[in-house]
Order: sequence, then structure tokens, then C-alpha cells
Amino acid sequence: MKKIILYCLTGILLTACAAKKEIKEDQTLLNGTWELAAASFSKDVSKDFKEGLPTLTFDSSENLSVYGYDGCNRINGRAALSKNNGISFPQEFISTMMACSKVKDSDYKQALLASTNYELKNNVLILKSENASLKFHKVSLNGNWYLDKIYVGKIKAADLYPYKKPFIKIDINKPTFTGNTACNALNGQLLMFQNTMKFNHISTTEMFCQDVNEKVFINALEKVTHYKLEGTRLILLEKDKKIMEMVQQYE
Repeated sequence: MKKIILYCLTGILLTACAAKKEIKEDQTLLNGTWELAAASFSKDVSKDFKEGLPTLTFDSSENLSVYGYDGCNRINGRAALSKNNGISFPQEFISTMMACSKVKDSDYKQALLASTNYELKNNVLILKSENASLKFHKVSLNGNWYLDKIYVGKIKAADLYPYKKPFIKIDINKPTFTGNTACNALNGQLLMFQNTMKFNHISTTEMFCQDVNEKVFINALEKVTHYKLEGTRLILLEKDKKIMEMVQQYE
């Protein structure tokens, strides 16, 4: 009889530990900074948050503390996870008290605090409630960066590359990069330290593509010395001069 009770207690403890471990792993997956990409209450978040897009940072080492920016004020609090991808936030965040006009910070906080579930896939986080949803992209150097703006005279990137955009793929754990010139695959050495970045030994395949300005993109990459990461926008610089702006794209 004692053995049966002991086996039962052991089974209960193992089940409880497994459940606890599962939640902790989920918390770790949310770690990092996330930038708002879309919201159910907004047709265009860039227009509704002209002071800067809201961000949310999760830190599981501090019992899943949450802090960030609501488009007007700094906020902080804690989140709690539950089974079946459940999530909850405090009834109210601690916040600074700045006043901003024509910013939907109240709608954002209301949707955030009402969230009851989350979805996480390919560096995209979606927080959902019965009446609202918020979509975030993870802020990270890793991933595919597509050319959005290039500062070469007055020529626009869309005119230089009308059919396909050049991109680079970065993995900060590797000393190399890959990508495409909008015609040919390219690769090379990537050197990074703090806010410095250098693209060296760039090589490409040798396909011929008409009306594709590959050299402009490659020459711009070779000039890069520094970078700034602004949410899901990567600014490539030659010292303090802008060379290109890249935007991150998720599959």
C-alpha cells in the first residue's frame, strides 16, 4: 500500500514539474523586444503612432516582467502565462504621464491589457482578446533585410529595382552574410562590433539581368561602417552618413 501511495505521489510531482517547466520554456520564447506591426483598431499604425511605434519587452528572468513604450509613455508591469497559450497582464501598467495628441496609446493599452491568448511563429507575436488583436515583430538583427531606401543621388530604390528588391540575410552567430542583388545571389564576410558593421569580400553569381542596378547596391554595401537598429528598420551608415535603409521581412 505504501509503495502504491509513493508511486502516485511521484507521478503527481513529475506531472507538476513538467507543467511548470513547460510554462517556463514558453516564457523564455517571449523574451526580447517586440515592435507593433498591426492592430485591429488601426488601419495604419505608422500614422496612428507618429511619436514612434509601441514596443513591448518580456524578461523571464524577472518573473516575466514587461516594459516598453505605448506610443506616448513608458510602461512596465508583469505578465502571466497559462496553459493553451493563455496570457494575462495587470489591470493597469505603471506609466509615465506625458500627454500626446493624435496618438492611439489608450487604444493600444486597452487592447494589450485585455489580451487573453498569444500566438508565436517565425518571430511574429500576436496577442488576442475577444474584441481586439495586436501583431508584433521581434526586434533582432537576425533575419532577411530588404532594401527600402538608398541614398545615391535622387534615385529611389523602387526605380533602381522595379521588379525585385535586393536583400541581405544576417545571422549574428556567423561571421558571414548572404543575400541577393535583385538578380544574383551574393555572400561575403560580415564583421560586427558594438555599432560597427563591415561587409567584406563580397562575391556574387554571374547571371545577366537587364535593367538591374546591382553595382549600386554592392558599392553601397562596401561603404558601410556602422549601423543603427530602429525597430524593424536597419539603418546602414558610412560613419554618420546614411547609406541605405533596410526593412525586415518575416515569412
